[in-house]
Amino acid sequence: MTPRNEAAACAKYLLTLVVMPVQRRRARRLQSVSPLRLHLGSGSNSLPGWVNVDLLSPGRPLDLYWALRRPLPFLDASVDAIFAEHLLEHLPFPAGVGLLRECRRVVRPGGIVRVGVPDLDRYIASYLGRDDIIERVRPGRPSRALALGEPFFLYGHRCMYDFDTMQRALIDAGFTSVEHSSFGRGRLQPSPDSIGRRDETMYVEAWSAQGDE
Repeated sequence: MTPRNEAAACAKYLLTLVVMPVQRRRARRLQSVSPLRLHLGSGSNSLPGWVNVDLLSPGRPLDLYWALRRPLPFLDASVDAIFAEHLLEHLPFPAGVGLLRECRRVVRPGGIVRVGVPDLDRYIASYLGRDDIIERVRPGRPSRALALGEPFFLYGHRCMYDFDTMQRALIDAGFTSVEHSSFGRGRLQPSPDSIGRRDETMYVEAWSAQGDE
């Protein structure tokens, strides 16, 4: 991330902190939405039928402005589903687990949390010549090693995930069932997945049944 991008990200975070007291009251009103489905880290990709949540950015209207490093402003076991696509890689692993723990707190028993992140397994396979994801998603780089490094070090990314790592994060967060999914499929239909993320994304779903601790 360039110094300018870092400054812009910091400004958005600080602006969001300023408006969070008002947004907390808005979240209380949103509790009456049924089904209540949260789209965390939505950016400019607002999903109809979802509560789209992200940092305040001028000119980008969302349903709720919130700093996702802070506890979510929703009641325990009150949310029907949560979707987060290309969000967790922007957080260090402990912070990512912390956010997932908040997801576990607010989602109802049996509610689905669907997470999509850059697929480390595919990138490694492509670097070793067993997949073409580098050529399709990151063509024209000076070397395959530099192309492989982009998901690790650019865009403000702080962590990369294979399935084992994502499963560990979700189990550490308190989920009892974790399942590898694929683009456009899974328990949330119609699918919230972004077509532009299809090639490079690993999707995972997690839930906990009534009484699971």
